[in-house]
Amino acid sequence: MHSRIQRQAFTLIELLVVIAIIAILIGLLLPAVQKVREAAARSQSQNNLKQLSLGCHSFHDVNLCFPAASFSPVPSNPATAYSSWIVPLLPHIEQGNHQQWYANPVLTAWYNGPTAPAAAVIKTLLSPSDALCTTPHEQLAPGVNPTYPNGRYVGLTSYGCNGGTSAPPAQVKDGVFHYDTRTRLTDITDGTTNTILLGERYGSDPNWGALTRRPSNDMRGYSSWSGGPFFAWRSTLSPINYRLPDSVATAPPALGTPAYFDLYYRRLFAYGSSSSGGANLSFADGSVKFLSTNTNLITLRELSTSQSGNVLSGDY
Repeated sequence: MHSRIQRQAFTLIELLVVIAIIAILIGLLLPAVQKVREAAARSQSQNNLKQLSLGCHSFHDVNLCFPAASFSPVPSNPATAYSSWIVPLLPHIEQGNHQQWYANPVLTAWYNGPTAPAAAVIKTLLSPSDALCTTPHEQLAPGVNPTYPNGRYVGLTSYGCNGGTSAPPAQVKDGVFHYDTRTRLTDITDGTTNTILLGERYGSDPNWGALTRRPSNDMRGYSSWSGGPFFAWRSTLSPINYRLPDSVATAPPALGTPAYFDLYYRRLFAYGSSSSGGANLSFADGSVKFLSTNTNLITLRELSTSQSGNVLSGDY
């Protein structure tokens, strides 16, 4: 007579214990994966900044100065688009000849359609941790404006040049880059190791839409690599990783008022990243450092000036 072997199923308690163990393991694993991803993104962003810094120095070798933060190729032509410091840097970061910009430096030629020069997506200009899109950003749809029958498109950037301690309208030229400047390495008397050259910005803010009365909290419309100072410029009005206060969502200041522009400029030009720990910045000697969110604002402002006379030690 054959004996029948009975198979016993898991009890409910055993299943719950197994599920609980799996949940604990996932809870332990996710932070580790997140840290690895953040470290990889930080490393890639540092590499991008290194390439851009080398491009700035290559430009300096040829022209004996750094490019201006913003300039007009043909100032006498009102239809000319204002260029950012990135445009003349293109051949120095292996992005081809930038002379096409000066051959036809008008808005319709630069921005008309997703294949226009200004719409180019350049990987070196995008931080992997940023909230920007990796396709040409459509500012105006085709047919919306007769100036751009194919639509106005721009490529975006996560990086900006050091414009000093103020927003562009103030015309305080205490950084390395400003309107139509020709800063030389010898002009940086505070020392190249103590003066910021470039830095990253995080292109999103939970209260940006409430402040600007726009339907989105992303800042893609303010991140064009080809445009003027409001797109590829940074300053030290605010500490690293500054975000708009939550009060903006409930009581945004009226558009065009001093209170509005104070918040607008502080967030728009702030250095930052998606990491809560800080952001990557490059210095005039070509080095790249990760500066903590806790970096004192006074220290940060001293690092953004090139001729203040207040030379800092290496510990900041």
